Amino acid sequence: MASFACGPSLKHAYENTERYERCYAADHDPSVSPDTRRECWSHWLKTHSKAQPPERITFAERRLHELETDGSARPLPGAAAKPVPKLEHEYPPAPPGEYHTSGCNPLCNDRWHACTSHCEMKDKHCKTACKSEYRVCLEGCP
Repeated sequence: MASFACGPSLKHAYENTERYERCYAADHDPSVSPDTRRECWSHWLKTHSKAQPPERITFAERRLHELETDGSARPLPGAAAKPVPKLEHEYPPAPPGEYHTSGCNPLCNDRWHACTSHCEMKDKHCKTACKSEYRVCLEGCP
């Protein structure tokens, strides 16, 4: 009995994805010329875009258009500065370690993170209240 498959093979899909990643990496490598980037995206669209997600195809078409228009280079990853966290949950502190360990630690740790997620970074009163709640939680367990 013969079996037939519809669609691209896994090997073909992997190769298409790998080629996409190469073009994407070339966009972030300052040593790669705009002409090489343009050739990469053009080749990928012509021969490797079959059965790829639509957002990849749209991205590749947009990049090819940008490269053909002005040879624009993409900014390198990490070039833009991230904003400084304002709320505690954006930079969560570890639960206080000065209290005894109990079977409630996972529950109390969750409550600690929930409480501190509402604190402003420099609000010591809020952190003190959370620390007190954490202590009470741990003391309520055997």
